[in-house]
Amino acid sequence: MRIFNIEITRRKQVRDAYQGGSDSFVSRWARPPSMNTAEWLNMFSTSPRLAVVDRIASDLANISGKLMRVEEDGTEVEVTSHPFLDFMNHPNPLYEMTSSAIWRLHEIYLMLVGESFFLIERDERGRPVELWNVPPHWVKLTPYLGNPTYQIVSSGGLTMTVPVDDMFVMKQLNPLDPFLRGLGIAESIADEVEIDEYAAKFQKRFFYNDATPPVVFLMPDATDEQRNAFLARWNQKHRGVENSHRAAALSGNVDVKELGSTDGKNLGFIESRIAMRDAVLEHFGVPREIMGITENSNRSTADAAQYIYAKNVLTSRIRMREEAINTQLLPMFGSGLVWRFDPVIPYDKEFDKGKALDAYNAGLITKNEARELLDLPDVDGGDVYKVSINDLFLNETDDPAELSQSMMQEDLAALSDGPVYGEKSRRMNVAAMLRREAVAVQKNERLFEAAVSKHFADQQAAIAAALGNTVKADASDVFSELSEYLLPDGTFDPDLWAQLPEIEQQRLADAIAAGLLDWNKEAEKLMGLFNPLWRKTYDDGAALSEENYGLTSLDRPEFVSSAKINGGKRIVGIERTTRDKIADIIVRGVSEGLSQISLRESIQDTMGATKARAKLIARQETMTALATGQFDTMKAAGAKTKTWHHRPQKNPRDGSHGPNHVILDGETVAIDAKFSNGLRYPRDPNDPRPEELINCRCYLTYGGF
Repeated sequence: MRIFNIEITRRKQVRDAYQGGSDSFVSRWARPPSMNTAEWLNMFSTSPRLAVVDRIASDLANISGKLMRVEEDGTEVEVTSHPFLDFMNHPNPLYEMTSSAIWRLHEIYLMLVGESFFLIERDERGRPVELWNVPPHWVKLTPYLGNPTYQIVSSGGLTMTVPVDDMFVMKQLNPLDPFLRGLGIAESIADEVEIDEYAAKFQKRFFYNDATPPVVFLMPDATDEQRNAFLARWNQKHRGVENSHRAAALSGNVDVKELGSTDGKNLGFIESRIAMRDAVLEHFGVPREIMGITENSNRSTADAAQYIYAKNVLTSRIRMREEAINTQLLPMFGSGLVWRFDPVIPYDKEFDKGKALDAYNAGLITKNEARELLDLPDVDGGDVYKVSINDLFLNETDDPAELSQSMMQEDLAALSDGPVYGEKSRRMNVAAMLRREAVAVQKNERLFEAAVSKHFADQQAAIAAALGNTVKADASDVFSELSEYLLPDGTFDPDLWAQLPEIEQQRLADAIAAGLLDWNKEAEKLMGLFNPLWRKTYDDGAALSEENYGLTSLDRPEFVSSAKINGGKRIVGIERTTRDKIADIIVRGVSEGLSQISLRESIQDTMGATKARAKLIARQETMTALATGQFDTMKAAGAKTKTWHHRPQKNPRDGSHGPNHVILDGETVAIDAKFSNGLRYPRDPNDPRPEELINCRCYLTYGGF
């Protein structure tokens, strides 16, 4: 088993904490496990009072999660293909040691004795590929000042010394001394658990031995032999469950005296065991319904129990494990990644139902927004508010019927076929406009993302073939220009490479990257995928403007070519970015002295981690085409002015880290003029500055028509 032949690699960050000076808080001696650790773990398999530990551990073991990549603006984008995900799904080669099995055992150890250990097995790059549970009582010595290692002694006597950085550790700190061994939450109820255990054993012996109260037989006239013979016959006839309550007849001078009642009911065993059960559940914060105890329960209390259990018991433990994974395991796979467990707090449908109905009846949300809260699809004409006559604010002399009629005529006039190009600005609901735009963005972004993902997947397969990762033929020619920098063992010589000027290093890497694919042809392929999507999204933007401003009888502008949104230039930029990333990997890999195989794998890994990039490209192309369609339509409708509006977002764009869009809020210019930041409208495709365009959520309103 590889656990006993582990290839140990070392990181210095944690180990150095145990190399401190005399003023360090780190313990100066090793800590053995408590004397009762093994016995307490064995109690788990015999005491029903500790079933709550198994319930919590099993629920925590089966929680799914997501790997997220943190973008520069702080947003998190899910990564669906990554070595870390493979590691989390299959952390151990043994069939029985599944992901849920090892994490269940981890939680059991943590709750019972306050600490849990995993031995980390790494690959040649130093990344974790396997986890092995180590029972806490096997860990005989923990790291101490000057000795950053664990000593493990298995039940078979095998002794291992493991560096601190090759052990995944979680510990419940002991308030008495946080540098002691862990303190399990279950340890403080050891007395209650043992009381219940003794009560169960007493009842077992009671039913096995007699099933009747113990008595003393007074036989004054009997000899010792007669008394012994009598007791032997009595035990033979009445001991054991099968002989319980069998009638007995006595002869001679015999007096029977009962010493005292040991009946379970008289001793209060039933009540005491129920009290112990409730005390244990209360200690762990687990509602009784979670353990299947349903007396005095109904559907409402059962739902409330699930909510309390998930919120107060599971969530805090999930966050602790999430933090440990992000601190101890994930950094070995690179920077900019974070692991997030999925929420476990149950969705309150009744709350959303009440909120939807109350808010809609009060006129606070539209019909479609209410349907969304009820998990129902949108309907045509559903972007309307419910308004009653009671919502009109009238003076004492106003006629409600007359006022309603005048409001209706005003709305009809805005939608009539009369003059559209007047000077008066049209009434427009900004909130409704933003909702419609969000729907259009979501719909079109999915199409773009599917197209980009397909394009990148095809590129990944083509590059894999060019690198020889799928077809070994011609693989030796890929890095032929770097052959003089190869060592006999197949790795690159970083010292010889360092003698080259950086510009020459980049030239060689660029030449290799350029030769992997016909990048001009790749740009043409992507252009072919994007053209119909650009046209559709542009038309959707035009339709949004018509709906937002009630435009009719308008000669809508058409999407003639990609030049309208400057698409060709962005396509070339996308392919150039891919090629440059490959070149950078080559430069870095040779500088680090990687082998040809490792360099090929690094390029392949980078090509595989494209989910976040595909999503970013899809969103930007969607927003650009929509914005252009909206602007062209409003210009054709005769709008004379446009006003910039800033929307709050994670990257506030307040000038502290890049462009400042906050100061543009409310700025109004002529329809053909540029705003003070040089853009005609948000995400203007004619502007070459990506920092002004990418992830911008600002919008325009139009006037003067």
